[in-house]
Amino acid sequence: MKYLGGRLANEGFPVSIPRLPGHGTNHEDFLSVSWRDWMRRCVDEYLELSSNYDRVFVAGLSMGGLLTALVAAQFHPERIALAAPAFAANNPLIGLTPFLRWFVTSATAPIKSYDGRMNDEERYLEDEYRRRSWVGPIAELRALQKIAAARLHLIDSQTLTIISKGDHTVPAKVADLIESRIRSSQKKRVVLETSPHVVVNDVEKERVADEIIEWFRR
Repeated sequence: MKYLGGRLANEGFPVSIPRLPGHGTNHEDFLSVSWRDWMRRCVDEYLELSSNYDRVFVAGLSMGGLLTALVAAQFHPERIALAAPAFAANNPLIGLTPFLRWFVTSATAPIKSYDGRMNDEERYLEDEYRRRSWVGPIAELRALQKIAAARLHLIDSQTLTIISKGDHTVPAKVADLIESRIRSSQKKRVVLETSPHVVVNDVEKERVADEIIEWFRR
């Protein structure tokens, strides 16, 4: 999220990018937390920001889009941005993870290696997270999907949804789900052409940042 945060900061927005519990350290920490810990961190951050600023906007990528939606359903910020929000997934095995987690800890992940352009810290995190699919955390994501989808009808925030035709993780149909269920009459959909899943930090990241900045400036 650093590129997006930097662009927002350069435009004069005070920016906070909270690190979710269990993330950015090691896989043992990753396996020790649940969706409640992630949600609590986001709520704490939102309340802290709300105590210092009259208006707080929220943006999230993938699972962060689910957390953004849940914050919006509870606190009704004026504007939110959902980037490749993971309300659904193209991998059908995700639906089995609440059961599989009791028998399997992880599986090898079919990922593309980026070793040639990573520093030591990034390579360490690559080994800790991306080279395996961790079944327990994916089951927690599945729980978040169901809860966030059930609370979409509570969202009245002005909502920007960004999806990509090149995203093989989250299907584009999630935009239809969001727009059909939220209460807000002010919503916008941006469809990217080539970006893979991490739309905020890939080939169309400049456009993604431009769209979010414009949305928050309205």
